[in-house]
Amino acid sequence: MTLAKTANQSMVTVSGHEVEMHKGGSGSPLLFLHGGGGFGTYDPTTGPLAERFTVYAPSLPGFFGTSRPEWLYTINDVAHFTLDLVRELGLDDYVLVGHSIGGWIAAEMAAMDSHNIKGIVLVDPAGIRPEKGEITEIFMVSSDARLKLGFHDASQVPNFEAFTAEMTPEQSAVDHANMEMMSRLCWKPYLHNPSLPYYLGGVQTKTLVVWGKQDAIIPVECGEIYAKVMPNATLKSIDNCGHRPQMEKPQEFNDAVTAFLDGLK
Repeated sequence: MTLAKTANQSMVTVSGHEVEMHKGGSGSPLLFLHGGGGFGTYDPTTGPLAERFTVYAPSLPGFFGTSRPEWLYTINDVAHFTLDLVRELGLDDYVLVGHSIGGWIAAEMAAMDSHNIKGIVLVDPAGIRPEKGEITEIFMVSSDARLKLGFHDASQVPNFEAFTAEMTPEQSAVDHANMEMMSRLCWKPYLHNPSLPYYLGGVQTKTLVVWGKQDAIIPVECGEIYAKVMPNATLKSIDNCGHRPQMEKPQEFNDAVTAFLDGLK
């Protein structure tokens, strides 16, 4: 599920390729990178983030309204592409936020070039393999099974019915294409980069790692590793919550992120 078509949607050209962009709010810049399922019921361009930042929320290459450049095959490629997007938009001293694979992309970007990143928020990011547990298989299961894995307790998710509504043929085609792109980017090695923990040691930017404590896809152990290997990172785990805290526990999520962003001033 992606954001609704609004007046704030436009197309931006990056390295000769059209990127679907959602933009809202006012203030200093914030770049929000969605997970494999899109923005879901969390719209960063109209929520609390947009009350204090100009939020840029692109559809990642190969997802929704953004096509995949022929040369793009890995998360590392997406990170380079997104850094080109940052330069195209002229973002400086910006906050970088990413959820799930968007968090992985954000971490790779920061490892490549963090000189103009003011702060980083990683929300249940993929990218690091747990030492004790395992990352759950999500590609070879049904969409219903993936939906159940995404939340700890669906009854506490505001607007959960949006996830269970019957899709149109067009929406089904987009959903299938998104999963195809996810598997292309994340299959081998599965949802992680073995080198990433070593890259992240050089990222000095203040970072908040937010994790649903009962994440059934990527265990909270991975959040502990992120917080350990990044010199200025802090882990905030949200109890009774799964892989999508911004959707399942929006108040606790917003409180944690707001407190972190206030500390960047």
